[in-house]
Amino acid sequence: MQFTELFDKTFSKETLRRRKLYQTVLLRQLRTRWKEQYLLQLRTAHKFKIPNVRENLKSGDVVLVEGTTKSKLLWQLGKIQEVLLGRDNNVRACIVKIPQGVFRRPIQMLYPLELIYA
Repeated sequence: MQFTELFDKTFSKETLRRRKLYQTVLLRQLRTRWKEQYLLQLRTAHKFKIPNVRENLKSGDVVLVEGTTKSKLLWQLGKIQEVLLGRDNNVRACIVKIPQGVFRRPIQMLYPLELIYA
């Protein structure tokens, strides 16, 4: 089959409808798997049993910032600009940059991703 023959085919309405339905199902499955297999495991993977500076969040880490909505898919990505230590020299809060501006958030509202923003 020639490359130009691929564009000469005409698609019926039914074929296009099936294709759109298939794409919608794939997208729904991707969102479900992303939520169940990745986002929900972030909290347990990064549970801080004994908070200390070496194991906790660092400046430059990319985090998912907990929002007011329950859906984690709608939470925003942010980059940690500064780490704030408590009186015991453990990380307690961070200054996080998100698209709306720069905010201070406690570490309980931050979900570290497995990325390092360069």
